[in-house]
Amino acid sequence: MFLIVGGASLYLGGEFFYNLNRYFHLTHSAEAQVFDWKVVEIKSGKFSVRATYQFQVEERTITGAYSFPKPVYPNPYLAEDLVEAWQEKTWEIWYNPKHPHDAALQKMFPAKKAIHFALSLGIILYFAFLNIYVKKMHFSEEGNGKPPS
Repeated sequence: MFLIVGGASLYLGGEFFYNLNRYFHLTHSAEAQVFDWKVVEIKSGKFSVRATYQFQVEERTITGAYSFPKPVYPNPYLAEDLVEAWQEKTWEIWYNPKHPHDAALQKMFPAKKAIHFALSLGIILYFAFLNIYVKKMHFSEEGNGKPPS
């Protein structure tokens, strides 16, 4: 059981630290022109928005596409309503100054992934202390507190 929880915790930790690294590398921002809005089905019954953006870094023009991780809607009509509202908005893009193609229209701290990682660490600590406690109780039943020979 400890190996399963440890593996899950390792996965969640890797995912959290990857997203945290990306969050901290998106340090610069610029005004972006956002166009070509599309509603895409990301899973069965889950719809999100994808848009193409363009922005200037020094004298270079960077173009890319961004899939919004949030919000996710249960039908395409709600997502289309969101697109109509977002088309009127002025957009700021966050980018990595060393790699300007690494950019995002939403810069979100990975709080949910941090909570999942913290909970998995708590479960690992629980099993570790439970293991120590059970060994102590088992050895104290033997009489002298030493493992049987």
